[in-house]
Amino acid sequence: MRAIILAAGAGRRLGLETPKSMIPIAGTSILHRQIEAFRADGVDDFVVVVGHRHEQVIDHLCGQAGRFSFIFNERFAETNTIYSLYLAREHITGTFYYANADVVFDRRLIERLRPCPPATALAIQTGSCGREEVKVIVEDGRVRRISKQLDPEACLGEFVGVARFGGELAAAFVDALETCVEREGVVDDYFERAVDRLCPEWTLAPVDVSDLPCIEIDFPDDLHRARHEVAPRLLV
Repeated sequence: MRAIILAAGAGRRLGLETPKSMIPIAGTSILHRQIEAFRADGVDDFVVVVGHRHEQVIDHLCGQAGRFSFIFNERFAETNTIYSLYLAREHITGTFYYANADVVFDRRLIERLRPCPPATALAIQTGSCGREEVKVIVEDGRVRRISKQLDPEACLGEFVGVARFGGELAAAFVDALETCVEREGVVDDYFERAVDRLCPEWTLAPVDVSDLPCIEIDFPDDLHRARHEVAPRLLV
């Protein structure tokens, strides 16, 4: 089983020298915690897209169990997650897990995604959300739209940046990424732009993880909440 983790961003809004993925939460870096959660679910193949301080991130993962492939996004300062995942598209060949490397969660989230039929499942925190979050519109138990630009009043909640994508849509996913990047020239957008293209034809299941400790770290307040509110609830 494979996990693709995007860890290219600089995290400028935090004002830290350390890459976001290496920030310690309850004594364990975000990236190490993610890998432990994936490994507990049988993942042994990790594809990590790096960029900002890439050598430091790679060194941070030395000695971790499993097979690691690193992809360098040399344009990390001018691109976003859609371009990073596009660079990893040759690894989208079957069922895989996906994670943004700045999301703090524990293995119960991965356990919840695994048994969900259909094979593609997106972790969702339900409830009100603002303009900053990537939001989902859900109808008849399926994700019909996913984007930051959606009307919050029409949305079920926020996509937390962790998902399980089934192998049956791998080819369509790669095509959506190539359409966005190669044919439309879109590189500075979120990877959910490509996922949104899959919604009309493929079943993407929303999985409620609102009761589990989980937070994406973008701002200093997020880091404070991660250390003081989320960390005490993490399953060690």
